[in-house]
Amino acid sequence: MSHLPKSLESCQWFEDGCLLGHHGGNPTAQNCAECMDYRGPSRGLGDKVAKAISSLRLDTLMRKKPETDGGCRCGKRRAALNERFPSKDGL
Repeated sequence: MSHLPKSLESCQWFEDGCLLGHHGGNPTAQNCAECMDYRGPSRGLGDKVAKAISSLRLDTLMRKKPETDGGCRCGKRRAALNERFPSKDGL
C-alpha cells in the first residue's frame, strides 16, 4: 500500500517525485492539487472544467496573464472545485 495521496499516485508525471521537475521534483500534495500539468483520472469538477477549457484551447489565453497581475489562478480554482465537488469514485 502506498503512502502517497491519491492526487500524487494517479498523476502520470509523478514517480518518486515530479518528472517535470516542478517544485524541485519534490512537490507537496497541495502543489500537485494545483498543478496545471496534472494528467490522470478526474479528481473532481475542477479537472472536468480544466479538460473542457483545454479542449477549447482557452487555457492558452489564460496562461498568458502576467504573474504581476496574480496570474490566472487556474490551479487554485481547479483544486478548490475538486475539493468541493470530488469525483464519486474517491479520486
